[in-house]
Amino acid sequence: MKSFASYTKAALLFLLVLTVSVAVSGAFSDAEAAQKRKKTSKIDPTDPSSVIYLDTAGKPAGIGDPNKPASLSYKQGRGWHPQALSASGLAKDRYGLIDWARLVRENLIKPRHSLKAGVDEMPPLAMDVLIEAKGDFVDDVIYPHEMHTYWLKCEVCHPSIFIPAAGQNNMTMIGIAEGQWCGRCHGKVAFPLTDCTRCHVSPKKSAKK
Repeated sequence: MKSFASYTKAALLFLLVLTVSVAVSGAFSDAEAAQKRKKTSKIDPTDPSSVIYLDTAGKPAGIGDPNKPASLSYKQGRGWHPQALSASGLAKDRYGLIDWARLVRENLIKPRHSLKAGVDEMPPLAMDVLIEAKGDFVDDVIYPHEMHTYWLKCEVCHPSIFIPAAGQNNMTMIGIAEGQWCGRCHGKVAFPLTDCTRCHVSPKKSAKK
């Protein structure tokens, strides 16, 4: 009888330990799953499980047989406004595109000037240029050097794209839409040309007669 009681006590103790172990294991599994979900929802280019490396099904994209057609995520990533950026939570303009100028002005991002240490950074050029629109009833353009030189060096645009002299660039919207002058970036890696009032911000004093 004493032996049976001891056996029963040992069995109950084993069941208790087993139950606690399963519960602890489940808690760890839930915590790991939550951590994994949190990890894959952030934009981190150093993390292979980050959302920027996943396709629409949540699986790693861009890996596999290179002879097969490129994945949807790969094609989107080659576009000028990848889907991953759209879901990043960054400030957007009225077209739903990332508003990089606003992010800079509000000091929400601060990209490194160079990957090399000790490289001197040239400060942005705080100079606005008035560009008169050819149409009588179209507002003139204010070109902000400061925002452009925040991202680019002067030699990116001068003198191959823009001649640095007043009245020497006979710009037209048709030419810009075809990829000349401002069209070298806008509509590709900068906001689209359809957002007219981002550039045409200086009202005409009066219509020509």
